[in-house]
Amino acid sequence: MKTEAVLDDIRCRVEAGYPLLFLKTAEEDRWERELAELALEMERGLVTWTITCGLQPPVSGSDQDRPSALRLLADLTEYPDDHLFLVKDFHPWLTDPIVLRRLRDLLPELISRRKTLLFFGPVTTVPLDLAKDSVKIDLPLPDYEDLRDEFNGVMVEMREQHSTSLDLNADEEDRLIKAVMGLTAQEARKAWLRALRGRSELNDEVFTTLISEKRTLASGSDLLEFYDLEENVGDIGGLDQLKDWMSKRADAYSPRAREQGVPLPKGMLLLGVQGCGKSLTARATARLLSFPLMRLDIAALLGAQRGESEKNMRNVLALVESIAPAVLWLDEIEKGFAGVEGDTGGAADATMLRLVGTFLTWMAEISKPIFVVATANSVENLPPEMLRRGRFDELFFVDLPNFEERKHILGIHLSKRGWKTEQFDLDDLARRSDGFSGAELEQIVVTALIDAFGNGRVLSQEELERAWRTTVPLSVTMEDKIFALRNWAQDRCRRATSDSRVTAMLEAEQRNDATRLPVDEDQFVPLPPWAQLANAGQLKAGIVEFIRTEGDVLFPQIQEAMEPYMDIKGDQGLAARSNPNTVLWAGMSQPLCELLCELVSSKRIYIHPTDIERYKSIQKGLRLSILKEPTDEKLLRASWLPSSLRTAPHPVHSARLSRIGRMKLGGS
Repeated sequence: MKTEAVLDDIRCRVEAGYPLLFLKTAEEDRWERELAELALEMERGLVTWTITCGLQPPVSGSDQDRPSALRLLADLTEYPDDHLFLVKDFHPWLTDPIVLRRLRDLLPELISRRKTLLFFGPVTTVPLDLAKDSVKIDLPLPDYEDLRDEFNGVMVEMREQHSTSLDLNADEEDRLIKAVMGLTAQEARKAWLRALRGRSELNDEVFTTLISEKRTLASGSDLLEFYDLEENVGDIGGLDQLKDWMSKRADAYSPRAREQGVPLPKGMLLLGVQGCGKSLTARATARLLSFPLMRLDIAALLGAQRGESEKNMRNVLALVESIAPAVLWLDEIEKGFAGVEGDTGGAADATMLRLVGTFLTWMAEISKPIFVVATANSVENLPPEMLRRGRFDELFFVDLPNFEERKHILGIHLSKRGWKTEQFDLDDLARRSDGFSGAELEQIVVTALIDAFGNGRVLSQEELERAWRTTVPLSVTMEDKIFALRNWAQDRCRRATSDSRVTAMLEAEQRNDATRLPVDEDQFVPLPPWAQLANAGQLKAGIVEFIRTEGDVLFPQIQEAMEPYMDIKGDQGLAARSNPNTVLWAGMSQPLCELLCELVSSKRIYIHPTDIERYKSIQKGLRLSILKEPTDEKLLRASWLPSSLRTAPHPVHSARLSRIGRMKLGGS
């Protein structure tokens, strides 16, 4: 229920003469404000009680004895009619028979004088003695409108403090608010402050940070597994039809879609060959929607006692609703719901039938933004009612990748590990690997990398081809099963990839036109190991190897070495975080500065003070006063500490120069 609806319910019960209301909430401050406003609107007095401060405001003439439960009940009669009493954390005294008897004795007077006790706190224990005279109400977490007000307050606060320069449109604000739904107002405020402080632009990292705050909500359940949003749609090779469908469903959660009455998407079922990206798609979907991702282990729902499995299902679905908006992932659903059709065509397992029925009913009736992604490798054990149209928005078949998809997948796995794809003949490898799944193509890259490293070589085309030759694809070992699955899906599923006939024509045309240029080995000049790494896109590894090779390197020498492989010049510089006016070097590009900061913070390279004469010998320097060594005294103006880079720490100044940051230095 929404906040306003709950307040209206409390108002009606108070006006109807309910003497005892048990209100459960973890948001004491927010709901105390809401109840204070409600009392003001109803023109009723509001008195609060805690064991530390007693009744506030105190009744005139009352003594100042130490607060106690019995003292509270004795003083209630001294207050005028038409009052609300907000009693905080009273549950420990509800086990005292004297306190319970005194409460029951007070009930007629509370009703006649229009007084209501609001027992308020994170724990609500209603004794059996009071069950017929009281009502328990769970106060909800803030809804969208409540969080909208909180968000506006946070943005005003941050802009006044000049801690953000974000200029957000309505869709971006909507995504930021939806990302924290399920948190308390205070948790949402802290999440926004953490994710947005210092930001000048909005990116995926912001939403990943916000969503990670919800991890604690699922941590209390053994049935839900919370996933960090690391993969995005760009990590999926091919599947263009599926990607396009997903992006349109993401738009359906926008404020504009709600204004036009567009229904919320329910989810999708991904059926296909093992290792072709179904699980990856589930994870990428959550990031595309900016929703937390939770995986439900269906087998873990099963309990030994009668009715326990169904209770587990209801509890876990209620938890998912409390975290909404969210993506619920059911991996290999045919195994989780195995037994619904019976092992030999006989009667289905009664417990599993009830679980399926509960889940499908929940999917049909859910009104919260929860997107269900189910994956399956076969249809043999899937219940027919789950495949019926209307349960899921779409049923996709994910086949083995075609030529273009194989090339794309190989490029993704090389790029993710920092290798330049243009250094390899991916066309040839994609042609050779017909029938390989995405997981098998990834394994080719992984195997080649490990073998190359173990042999002391940089990754090459030969290593990739060697790994390809040693890999036997699933399409060979399970050819019959894959053929049967393709036949079943032919007219029953939507293909995740564009029309295979068109793709086949394009593949054939490309293979016929493809030519490989001969390599003149006499013109080949081998590069040093650090340059091979940098040339292949491994810039961090290249920098470390260069410093290791040279032993002691000045900043200008790093710039000169990296110039062929990246942009090295700019208006950025490096300074010690502990003493920001200690400038190390300037005139570098932002990417180079970020690489060096990361390498220093990860202790892969170290900064050493060095002799100014070394810089004079290469006719380089900064127009600043010069420091001979780092100092703990705060510098009033920028000064230059001539430094070099090594792979071993400095024996004295390592701690002072272990954390560096980017800065801009005018006129450097």
